[in-house]
This record gives sequence, C-alpha cells and structure tokens, in this order.
Amino acid sequence: YLITERIGDGGSSIIYKGIHSILKLPVAIKMLKHEMAMDPDFIAIFSDEAKIIAQLNHPQIVRVYDIEELYRTVFIIMEYLEGVPLRQLLDNSGKMPVPKALEIVLQTCYGLEYAHRSGIIHQDINPRNIFVLPDGSAKIIDFGLACRIGSIDTNFLFPGTIYYISPEQIRGDPVDERTDIYALGVTLFEMTTGTLPIAGDDMKALVNWHLNEEIPDTRPLFPDLPDEIHAFFMRSIRKDPDARFRNISEVIDLLKPLSEKLGVQVVPDFCVQQKMIGMFLVYQEQQQLTLTRLIEEFNRNVRDAGAVLRITHFEEP
Repeated sequence: YLITERIGDGGSSIIYKGIHSILKLPVAIKMLKHEMAMDPDFIAIFSDEAKIIAQLNHPQIVRVYDIEELYRTVFIIMEYLEGVPLRQLLDNSGKMPVPKALEIVLQTCYGLEYAHRSGIIHQDINPRNIFVLPDGSAKIIDFGLACRIGSIDTNFLFPGTIYYISPEQIRGDPVDERTDIYALGVTLFEMTTGTLPIAGDDMKALVNWHLNEEIPDTRPLFPDLPDEIHAFFMRSIRKDPDARFRNISEVIDLLKPLSEKLGVQVVPDFCVQQKMIGMFLVYQEQQQLTLTRLIEEFNRNVRDAGAVLRITHFEEP
C-alpha cells in the first residue's frame, strides 16, 4: 500500500489515504500512533477493532480489507469513503429536513441491525461515526469501542461520547442492542431539532442527566415534527433500558412507514457482499508439478471454508 496523503487525526490514530500498489484500489489506512503502540493494551484494542469490522459484511458498515503490523505499530486497511461525516453536515446546516434525516437514520438502523445479529454492539453511535457519501448512502464507521453483547467495561472510562452515551455505559453495566438505540435516539434528536436534549459542557451535569433525568414530552417543544419522531424520542432516550425499544427491528417498524409516507425509499440490501483477494504466483517451469499439488490442497481448504478459488494463467512477455 502506498500512502498518498494524511486525511484525519484522532486521539490514538492517524488516518491516511492510500492506494494498493498492484490493484490500484483506493484505501483508507488507519495507523495506531507510535506512542500508543508502546502500550500492549492499546495494540490489542486497535487490533480487535479491525477483527470486529472484518467479520461484518454489510453495505452500511465500513469494510476492512487488511491489517498489518509494521514499523512497531499497527495499520488497519479499510474501504476509502468519499463524502463527509454527519457531524459536518449538522455543523453546516444546524438541522436536517425530516425526510433526509430518516434516510440516513434508517440506513444506520439496517447496519446496526446486521451488527447486532452478529453479536456486536457499536457503543459509540453519534454524528461523527455516521459517514454520508455523495449519493446519500450512509455508513457506520469507527468500531474502536465495539464489543460483544452483554460485555461490561471494567476500565470505567465512559466508553462512548458523553452527549450520546447511555446510562448503562456510565454505570459499567452490561450493554446490548438498547445501548446503541439510546445513542441513535439522541442523534436523531439533534438531526431533526438542531439541538441536543441536554446542553452545556459541565461533565457532572451531563452525567446526572443521562443517569437520572427523563426526556420531557417533545411534542409541545417541536410541534412541527411527525408523531412517529416524537414516539421514537420517547422510547429510545429512556434511562431504563427496559423502557426502550427492545431491538433495532422495532425502530425500523416505527420509522419505515413514515419514511414511505414522506416519499423516502430506503431499501435494505441484505445480500452478502462478495470479497476478493488477488495473488500473483511467479514460478519456473520445473516447479509446476510441485506447485500444482500445493494449489490442489489449498483449493480443498478454500472450498471447506465456503470460498471459491479462481485461477488465471499469465505468460510473462
């Protein structure tokens, strides 16, 4: 992979744009910063992110192509995305028309539904981690805090982003689908109202709100929003997980009819995307018999794994 430019900088990583030197495929390369790479725990977390995303094969989730350990750090090679984070769209516009907000949120729901069925909780759904492509497609990015359903954070570091974090994450309780639903509720609230349910930057007040203060009836505050949006707020941004939607499918059942009524067609793509790995084998004629046997054995293992091996012969000029 050839790095071409630096496109992002996070607390623990740097994002580069790059290209596969043979396939000419544009990629995003996420590199763990060297000071973080000195900590074995950070390396483990960083590597786990790649392994988690690599398991997920869905149009609304960023894809991972490869992971490399070089130069005393770790690189995650990912799908390169053209577009902008939802955060940037909201910063530019303040709020979104309801049809556009529904288009983005429903796509996010389909991605989350798939991840949840795979046993994965994102844990950090917010406008920075929803990426919007030029054609309007939305993809969930940054699985750095993702974990298995039922996991408990033992570090007490508030996994998540404070304005969107769920009460159970703050308390260190087990997390499940309803954790992501809470964050998605706050996200749609911001998308459609231009504000957050709780303002300010006082950490103590923010934590107290998430733990103890229920969201008030939003209908008098935002009378122009459809009833379904208010119903979503009141069943997602709840302090008791048992008072929320049980799963993302229930959210889709509420919001999809509204989107269709408003002329927004979001069709889920449940087809599993096919991936391809390209390899070049350079050999001399006297090695062909031995290599043929090795390829036959490799092909049997490939078939057992449910994949298909395609072989094309090239003659060197």
